[in-house]
Amino acid sequence: MTQERISEALGEISLRYVEEALTDVNQHTARPRGLFRAGLVAAVIAGLLMLTAGAVFLLKPVLRTYFGESAAYVYQKNSQILNLSQIVDGWTMTLTDCVGDDNRLYVGMEVTAPEGTALMEQGSPLPYGIEEIDIDVGEGARHPGAWYISQIPDDSETDNHLRFVLWMNCQESLDGKSLSLTLGKLSHGNGACDFEGSWSFRDIRLDLADQSIRLEPQVSVPVLDTTATLTELTVSPVSITLSFQGEGLIGQCQRYPNGTNITDPTIVLYDHEGNVMQLETRYAPFGSRAGSGSNNTTGELRIVQGYESFIDLDALDHIEICGVDIRIGR
Repeated sequence: MTQERISEALGEISLRYVEEALTDVNQHTARPRGLFRAGLVAAVIAGLLMLTAGAVFLLKPVLRTYFGESAAYVYQKNSQILNLSQIVDGWTMTLTDCVGDDNRLYVGMEVTAPEGTALMEQGSPLPYGIEEIDIDVGEGARHPGAWYISQIPDDSETDNHLRFVLWMNCQESLDGKSLSLTLGKLSHGNGACDFEGSWSFRDIRLDLADQSIRLEPQVSVPVLDTTATLTELTVSPVSITLSFQGEGLIGQCQRYPNGTNITDPTIVLYDHEGNVMQLETRYAPFGSRAGSGSNNTTGELRIVQGYESFIDLDALDHIEICGVDIRIGR
């Protein structure tokens, strides 16, 4: 492997570290030669990859870019590197990473076309899509209720790479469960097909870092023209879940069926300095959603609020819900 190829593969890892490891910075030993040197190069590269990323991957994780480099600290604590690739007819699909909680699972993907293929990103929204998606979960796990896939901007508009994010609304955390994905038929524009095959990834074991804060405040909160008890509050890096109970909520499932976009209750997050944490709301069906199930008589309401960026749980001090302050003990 030439130095140029090593550098290209390692991305942000400087070739200087590889060279120093091979030569010894104190110059007390001669350079290894031949096959031994090649083996040492491979070992050094593997070690550097493990040290810099926490797992071996050559492609930059899609979700790290998607959620923003400024959230890299939160990403590191809450992501799982997948690095699963499959080649079909010269087209490569790589599942780079995933992030999830009780309500959502995000999977980053990168498609690499055969060398010399220029995938042009023209127009808005971005034109490429994966039309055939099949999702399955292991025995005992509840199937995601809905999913959506979207192309996200790439570093270049004329290369042979495309990046996507697949996100799912989950009915429970899939941590420790297995996930299987079949992805196929890459197309663009008005349905022009670029790739008609499919990639299949079976029994991906999910090891999601559960950083969620789970509280049972049991406080009265004004919500939806009534007052109800906030029985559960769960905050993860990607969503907030509120569970209410009260007689005034009986029948609310008629006004707010599952999946409804909802702006009440208002949720404001504060850091330890008392500053409002600026978070852009993600809207339904993958943002705010309310639902009280099919039973009209229970007086229960569950609201999930998603965000465009990570919530830094270490920086979170308290949450204000419809004017009621909830302290976060961590």
